[in-house]
Amino acid sequence: MQSLHKLLMPVLLALPLSTWADYEQQYQACLDASGMINNASVAGCAEGVSETVKKEMNRIYQQLFLKLQQSAPEDAEQLQATQKAWLIYRNGQCDLQGKHVGSPMYYTCPMELNIQRVEELKFLLENGG
Repeated sequence: MQSLHKLLMPVLLALPLSTWADYEQQYQACLDASGMINNASVAGCAEGVSETVKKEMNRIYQQLFLKLQQSAPEDAEQLQATQKAWLIYRNGQCDLQGKHVGSPMYYTCPMELNIQRVEELKFLLENGG
């Protein structure tokens, strides 16, 4: 598992500490509760955290989209197109990482990228949207 943490370090450094820390605590608590770290526990825990993150992402996206619809409809359309493109990127990137890095990446990669996307959307909502 040590090598997985080395792979995650660039992502960890790119995120605001509080956000990653919250989700990392959830992920680690799940792994601890599983009693052993193997592909099945990594997959289950990462998917669980990812679902929580996706709910937050959708909530923030909707807030930003509605805000932009009112103030700059063309920017709301751009946000929508960008989110669709981001989903394609996330899925392709994680598939590639899974094939070349190993099976845990199929689960941890979407979790990591979802967390990163939440921060991007929060930034837009708070600073300009």
